[in-house]
Amino acid sequence: MSLTAKELQQIRGIGAVLAVRLLEAGHDSFAKIVKLGESGLREIKGINLKAIPEILDQAARLSAKKPGTRDEKVTLLKGALHGLRQSVQELTRAAKDRFSEKLAGRTGKKLTGSLVRFIDAVEKLEDKAGKKVRRSGKAVMKAEQQLEGLAETGLKEIHKGLKRARKALRKVHA
Repeated sequence: MSLTAKELQQIRGIGAVLAVRLLEAGHDSFAKIVKLGESGLREIKGINLKAIPEILDQAARLSAKKPGTRDEKVTLLKGALHGLRQSVQELTRAAKDRFSEKLAGRTGKKLTGSLVRFIDAVEKLEDKAGKKVRRSGKAVMKAEQQLEGLAETGLKEIHKGLKRARKALRKVHA
């Protein structure tokens, strides 16, 4: 796949002029830049010698990325949302096992409310999974980070973690 000068400029250290020079030399993909290597990049006029290792690293990362179709991305997002829902259910079971006496009180009602609101946020995101795919994916990753390790914490921390995770998901709707 041949890239344009603008697409080559995604790499920090490659400006408009250098991108054109790379294209003129026949290096029109990230994989070709990686294959060119450090010695080959040194031969390109106007390249910053100190930036060559970083350019190669970024080109390697970008060449490894698969563009994928929108439908594939939506399918992956739905799978991530399903996994998020399952992790919340596991968190609920763990809290129920650990804090069965405390869940009858006010803290338990707060936690239940947080769980319901979180599941509602997940359902809203599932309904809009075809739209804002990249933004939704980032929100799901952030929510997963917020939920990580909450099973071993106390009730208040679980409540706060659920609230933060729900906030991350709600930002997509805004």
